[in-house]
Amino acid sequence: MKHLFLVILGISLLSSCIGTDIVEETEVLEQVIISSNISSIKIGEEAQMEAFFTNKYGITEDQQIVWSTSTPDVISISVNGLAKGLQQGEAIIEGRVGDVIGKRTIQVSQDGGSNTMTSTRSGTFMSAGAGSYTVAGDVMVVTEGGKSKIVVSDNFKSSIGPSLYLMLTNHTNGSYMVMNNNPVVNGTSAQISNARLTKFSGSMTWEVPSVVDVKSYKYVLLYCTLGPVFGYAELK
Repeated sequence: MKHLFLVILGISLLSSCIGTDIVEETEVLEQVIISSNISSIKIGEEAQMEAFFTNKYGITEDQQIVWSTSTPDVISISVNGLAKGLQQGEAIIEGRVGDVIGKRTIQVSQDGGSNTMTSTRSGTFMSAGAGSYTVAGDVMVVTEGGKSKIVVSDNFKSSIGPSLYLMLTNHTNGSYMVMNNNPVVNGTSAQISNARLTKFSGSMTWEVPSVVDVKSYKYVLLYCTLGPVFGYAELK
């Protein structure tokens, strides 16, 4: 009877999705990530640039950001990251920690209008082939006025898992750093849902944290903290 119990327990663990809240990710490059979602400003307008540094494990460290501009006659920037548009043109703003550099290209114009533009990328979920888990349905990443959101359609449906998180990623076959209520962001992945999913079908919307540049990621993905990727959608 004891042997039978152990066999059943082993099968249950292999077929379930119950994991810890933190799963360590493969080492990634150290990065300075400019979190200000600014692509254009008006002549005479000021914009506060913000950035953060992530170490080789994708964890944010408190580091001093050194700011600079490629074209100081187009955009000036203070030591605290306050940028000001001076004349029409384009400049690359850099945030540096040691040899690690993050960049953001900003247009300066009379009206600064490009920040109000809407852009949409979309895809269709497919199952990742992890066991019997399935994911289907359409998803969109919509950016308007510098703010982004992820929307899954009415036809969305996923296998039920007690530890599923929605993520933006650049790969579909690894483990990811995940934290409850403190999303982890690095160049490989960005956690979008603050907490575990409790709804597994139908339309849903998630606001993308301002620190996440959605253009930097290729996939929307459903990930279980035990390890398996349930499914993903390539964004086009």
